[in-house]
Amino acid sequence: MSTSPVAASVSSITGTVNTNSVTEFVCTSNQTTFTISYTVGELMVFLNGILLDNGVDYTATNGTSVVLTNGAAADDVLTVNTDKLTFTATQTTLLTTADVSSTATALAIALG
Repeated sequence: MSTSPVAASVSSITGTVNTNSVTEFVCTSNQTTFTISYTVGELMVFLNGILLDNGVDYTATNGTSVVLTNGAAADDVLTVNTDKLTFTATQTTLLTTADVSSTATALAIALG
């Protein structure tokens, strides 16, 4: 059992992926700029299923556009995953020292 006060007080964590976290673009010939809202540093960009490297294959520094270093070919597919996640933690009731002590006493009496 964890002795961390934070871990001991959380009974469950639920994560939800927002439906707008993955956006696909069908490229035009030599297209380099794609408009999308994201948090800087928190996205993955794929071209035809291949993960691109930020700062090498594309630039994404302003939160509103992704700019490819080299223009895409017509009908290439650019996929941007912004990983917009929502987490909810549910707090559990913690046992007090008195609860533990009375439970231990009851168990000792029951076991003889």
